[in-house]
Amino acid sequence: MIGAGAAGLTAATMLGRSMRSTLVISQPRRRNSPASSVNNVPYADGAAPADIYRKMEQDAGRYGVTLLWDEVTSVRAYEDHVVVEGGANPGLRCRRLLLATGRVDVLPAWLPDGVWGRSAFDCPYCHTYERSGSTFVCVGTGDETLKLAALSRQFAKRMTVLVGDPSASRGRLAGLLSRHDVEVLCDEVVRASADPAGGVILETAHGRTLSADTLLLGDVARPYRKFAEDLDLELSADGFPETSLYGMTSNPLVYSAGNVEGSPYFMWTGAASSGINAARAICEDLAFASELLDDWE
Repeated sequence: MIGAGAAGLTAATMLGRSMRSTLVISQPRRRNSPASSVNNVPYADGAAPADIYRKMEQDAGRYGVTLLWDEVTSVRAYEDHVVVEGGANPGLRCRRLLLATGRVDVLPAWLPDGVWGRSAFDCPYCHTYERSGSTFVCVGTGDETLKLAALSRQFAKRMTVLVGDPSASRGRLAGLLSRHDVEVLCDEVVRASADPAGGVILETAHGRTLSADTLLLGDVARPYRKFAEDLDLELSADGFPETSLYGMTSNPLVYSAGNVEGSPYFMWTGAASSGINAARAICEDLAFASELLDDWE
């Protein structure tokens, strides 16, 4: 499987326990690695991401799972196998492939180094509670950013929303936020700097200077499409592989799991659950593969 996050390591452990030869290839930095804690996770709420992943890696290793820290450069599917090319580990051949690469964060060029995952976030659930009582600024394009603000306003001492779409700044959601004393402006950030006291100082195209203890960014998460495109998988309107509830894609040798747009699997725990479902489907697929059924006949 490609990806050693919540989905990939959860699936790997179940496959290892099912005595399937399992290899995980991934780069060591996960999407939530910059964060100080992982929240909304049963039995591990508030733990550091590195601590959780270290334990998950150890658990998978106890069941014979091989973990390679490497960058995957390409993937090719054949009639009965898939070949994964790693930068330092070329020609990795497998009977089934699980894509567990999830999403990638495309951060604005103006965002200062070191603030992402510390005082700048893109989720109304993961870290907003810990930021309660601070000054929030939400920045993005349109309605999705306004929804992010609506889901987070109860945590803010004061909230300002900057959206680039003029119609969104005058729409129904903007009116709802205004009634709750949230300032909605049609403006864009052009420069930003880290505040020595914590937070971010924003400068806008219209000459405003805003201080954000907590910065929420809309329109950040994107699908990681390279491997799905390499394999010519059918994609959803959001750009993620089309899958069944159990992660089956349009290629019978390829599965997909993780926290993706339009999926019932939400946030870290949802991603882990999708890994369990995909691992179960792979186990059943291999157990009842056509060549085995032919032997039974």
